[in-house]
Amino acid sequence: MGRAHHLNPTRFLQHEYLDMVTYRELAKIETVPEFKRILEALMANEVEDCQFWQELSSVKEVRISPLTIFALKLMRKVLGLTFTAKFLERHERDAVKRYTAFAQQAPPELRARLQQIIDHETHHEHELIGQIQEERVEFLGSIVLGVNDGLIELTGALVGFAFALQQPIQAGLFGTVTGIAASLSMAASAYMQARHETGKEPKKAGLYTGVAYLLVVVLLVLPYFLLSNIYLAVGAMFGLIVLLILGLSFYSSVLFDRNFKRQAGEMLLFSLGVAGISFLLGSFVRSLIA
Repeated sequence: MGRAHHLNPTRFLQHEYLDMVTYRELAKIETVPEFKRILEALMANEVEDCQFWQELSSVKEVRISPLTIFALKLMRKVLGLTFTAKFLERHERDAVKRYTAFAQQAPPELRARLQQIIDHETHHEHELIGQIQEERVEFLGSIVLGVNDGLIELTGALVGFAFALQQPIQAGLFGTVTGIAASLSMAASAYMQARHETGKEPKKAGLYTGVAYLLVVVLLVLPYFLLSNIYLAVGAMFGLIVLLILGLSFYSSVLFDRNFKRQAGEMLLFSLGVAGISFLLGSFVRSLIA
């Protein structure tokens, strides 16, 4: 029963219809002509596939929640078209497995059409999405560099300040000054590095790296200005660090088809490891000045 439901044409229709409506709605609001052309081509693929599954399905009309479409449009605005398209593509691997299993038990006259649908999912759509070239993706390496360095360096510094000074406001002020100086230094380093790399835009590389670092600074020092208890401030900071690491790891894992758990684990290990060392140094300094 479970397998039959798993290979139900109605489920396939719902899956393809969601993708079709999403690409159609994204194409309506797309302002870049090349991106609009790609979205319309993706939509055309999905229209053909929907028509096929509709013929086999007992359900002839499918509806998608306006809230779902709104969420996907918001995702495109905030996280970019490349991420949104690849996020939709993530379920295609499972879909291909289900389509292949369905084809094996389907009548011979349907198999050629099923193979065409599988080709859409495995090749054509992947190639079309690969043609989307967004600036934010091009400079994602600079953004990740700024965030990683900000997390690792500032986490250690703030933990050290917190346990050495025992005053949230003072720790926050010291962290802010340290973070701003470090963000300028990172921007300059990224600029100089990009000048020696072919095809890189030094100014943009420096800007993306510096701004990403500065945003991390703002995020991490905020608890020290809002909370009067130093231990609560440190705990809140670590909570924000974990959320930021998980968010960034998921974002990059979708964009580059990487392992989410491995990326998140590595970033957490480095950040928490440096924080642990800084805690020991901060405790040692405090024992000297107490």
